[in-house]
Amino acid sequence: MTLPVSPVQTVSTPWRLHALGFIAMGSILAIMSISPVIPLYLDQRGLPPLHVGGIIGAMSLALIVTEVLALGVTSRVGRRAAVIIGLMGSAVMFAWFPLAVSLAGLYVTRLALGAVRGMLWPVTFAEVAEAGPLNRRAGLFSIFWLYFGVGQLLGPLIGGFLGEQFSLRAPFFAAALASLVMVPAAAIVRPVRDDSPNPLRSYAALLSRAPSVRRMFLVTVMNTIAYGILTTFLPLHAAANGLSTAEIGLIFTGGGVAFIVVQAVLHRIADRITADRLLIPAYVIRGLGISLVPLLTSFPALFVVTFLGSLGGAAIPNGLSMRISARSPREHMVAAMGGFNAAADLGFFLGPVAGGILAGWGVKWAFAIAPMV
Repeated sequence: MTLPVSPVQTVSTPWRLHALGFIAMGSILAIMSISPVIPLYLDQRGLPPLHVGGIIGAMSLALIVTEVLALGVTSRVGRRAAVIIGLMGSAVMFAWFPLAVSLAGLYVTRLALGAVRGMLWPVTFAEVAEAGPLNRRAGLFSIFWLYFGVGQLLGPLIGGFLGEQFSLRAPFFAAALASLVMVPAAAIVRPVRDDSPNPLRSYAALLSRAPSVRRMFLVTVMNTIAYGILTTFLPLHAAANGLSTAEIGLIFTGGGVAFIVVQAVLHRIADRITADRLLIPAYVIRGLGISLVPLLTSFPALFVVTFLGSLGGAAIPNGLSMRISARSPREHMVAAMGGFNAAADLGFFLGPVAGGILAGWGVKWAFAIAPMV
């Protein structure tokens, strides 16, 4: 049974918040398990950098559309059903990608993956934002992002290991399995329907009532352009300098460890220093770290710079999600979280595509955009 959305804040319970975090952990683990290998897999198939960036960015393009329209989906089928569709659809598309035999098939599979995954994040973020009063939101998001960080930690480690020990296709099937394992946890998501069946009208109302949210969306795009370039072209740069798939996975794992450490600290100091107060230094550190990558060729150097860059920039997603949710009216929360995630995925699309164009002159040129954003 699907119920209308509650007009009041839901009561926060630790087990419910942890279950939402578990969904986030599994979902990000799935996508991060293929991050160290997908550029290598596409390169192995003989695709030029332009198509490597295009195929990787295609998922984000579809995510943008679905995340913007997620409010229309939840108003019809409810939040829980939307999450289940997202998880099960992700499993199918992860498994199908390495089976695609044509260039068009690779693009279509990534687009379909983005279309179904786009229903996950607006709902889970909105559920976290509504899990307690505004004065507790910083702590709630810190816990949620902590689980997110665990997925960032385990995903590359698993993907790198499977790619090294078995094949570059193996991590895709592991990602499909991780998505399926998360399906029972979707029972924690409320089966409520959001009462704004017209998403575009809801966005117009949101941006009219909270104009600062528009600026936060733009800042989110800037962050993920830089991060999208890092995750797409660091594996190619590292492999060209003789690093193994397992070592590339460990580099991303180090970034995941840094992210977890920062989220744990932010949770403990949430009543004194909130993540949104750290946004400016975090952006500076993240940009400097990514701009140094093409100058480095050894595993220790790439590991240390990626770790420190992740450590310095880990407050960015937490701070942005907290600031956007704090400025958004309750009735537009799914729209706000959908816009936040769509803005992030716009950056994840633009980064690999622009980087792929520049990489035609050499992979190192893909990183030239990072200092500008």
